[in-house]
Amino acid sequence: MKSEQDLNDFRELTDLLTDLELDDATPKASIYNRLKFKLESGNIQLHDRKKDGISMKTNKWKAVSVSAVAVVCLLGAFSTTSFAQEMLQTILARFQVGNMEITQYDKEQPATQSNSQVIEIPVEPKAPPQMTLEEARAASKMDFPAPTWLSEHYSYVNAVVQGEHMVEVQYKKEKEFISLLISTGGENGISTTEGVKIETIGGKKVYFANGIVIWEHEGFTYELYQMAEKSFDAATIGNIIESLSTKSVKK
Repeated sequence: MKSEQDLNDFRELTDLLTDLELDDATPKASIYNRLKFKLESGNIQLHDRKKDGISMKTNKWKAVSVSAVAVVCLLGAFSTTSFAQEMLQTILARFQVGNMEITQYDKEQPATQSNSQVIEIPVEPKAPPQMTLEEARAASKMDFPAPTWLSEHYSYVNAVVQGEHMVEVQYKKEKEFISLLISTGGENGISTTEGVKIETIGGKKVYFANGIVIWEHEGFTYELYQMAEKSFDAATIGNIIESLSTKSVKK
């Protein structure tokens, strides 16, 4: 006998998710993972049916079929939303580094199409005020350690307060430019479809993702961005990590 799946069992879920648009990636992933778990575990399933007085119980779906049916049901209601497009991705791994979550996907997210036209008016960027590390600590209310190794081998450029509890410290040498983003608290995240490499350097677990070097130190998350022909090797990164200090920059 052939049993038909009743898509009306998902109608309430579909109605709730219709036109849903979330900016934060964390609740998106949470909704998808909870839905997938409930389907696989049988918490969301079809009721027993009777046909000609014979009780028929729907067979338990395999995990792959569950995921496919969930996506089909959901896409029927909000296939044009970015959330629906993201659900077609598979999360391969997640890594937590301080307040930073690195999410590794199996493929690029398709670009969201929009019918609205946005007129961009060029705005001349305003140069940030020149700050010392001490001034940046006072302005951000963070007594963050900075790498003395960079200040000894590179020229200190500036410290820029980026929103709440985040500071960007800049260094340069000839054609090289180093940006060190230091933050604490809140929730930050990046996504990648490339491999995430993890090494222990300078006594810290260091993550390499999207060309960014990320680690955690004394409650602060460090993101090292480097614009240079050659990236830092492990020994240099170790020197940077081991030299983290709150003492003043030498001039």
